[in-house]
Amino acid sequence: MDKGTILITGASRGIGFHLAHRFLQEGYGVVGVSRTPAPIDNPDYHEFTVDLGDLDQVQALSSELAGLPIAGVINNAGIHGPVGAFENLPLDAWFKTFNVNLFGAAAMTQTCIPSLRRHNGFIIFLSGGGSAFPRPNYSAYGVSKCAVIRLADVLAKELSPQVLVYCIAPGPNRTVLLDETRENGEVVLEEDIVSFDYPENICLFLAKNRDPRYSGKFIHVRDDYQGWGDDQLAEEAYTLRRIDPRTLAKVNLV
Repeated sequence: MDKGTILITGASRGIGFHLAHRFLQEGYGVVGVSRTPAPIDNPDYHEFTVDLGDLDQVQALSSELAGLPIAGVINNAGIHGPVGAFENLPLDAWFKTFNVNLFGAAAMTQTCIPSLRRHNGFIIFLSGGGSAFPRPNYSAYGVSKCAVIRLADVLAKELSPQVLVYCIAPGPNRTVLLDETRENGEVVLEEDIVSFDYPENICLFLAKNRDPRYSGKFIHVRDDYQGWGDDQLAEEAYTLRRIDPRTLAKVNLV
């Protein structure tokens, strides 16, 4: 391992598991943070078993992470939470979803910021379906993930220029979340499902990126992000913004 250490949440399965494997293959060290142990046997892989929905557990982990040379954080862990009409949902389950998707990710990121500054590192947040558009019956998931996009946007400005911050839309992957979506009656077309190569490739690209104009961007894995020019990298483009007369002139929508 000679490229730095990357912390990945939700590394025991799904996208996080594939990201951990890929970064290890690329010569990075990986610290996994998950509720359950990951089936990864590699001397450059270290893990902490933590429930991100329990903020006391996350805070207790802070002292152990403080001494690690973390050069990147990928906040991948997420849950759907309660599914159904908002008026019928138990709010305690709604709050639990925010603890995992937003507050756990925020606490983990905050702990790592001093190390990220020292290493001129990066932070990647994963958004989710319903974060960029209204998705009925997934209010807890969509609203918490929408907040994640704004958190990335804010941190990109606060941590500039030492730390670059991004949010990516990973698309539907063959994960437990996809299974849950289909079990709840939502139609997901096969042609819309992307392989794990997509989130792996964009995360590796962003881990190596040094162009500060990418920081703060909300990028879908199917975007032609490697070929972006001045229009796509303009300050207002590919961000969570209201399009009004103040911003319309700054964004080339073609």
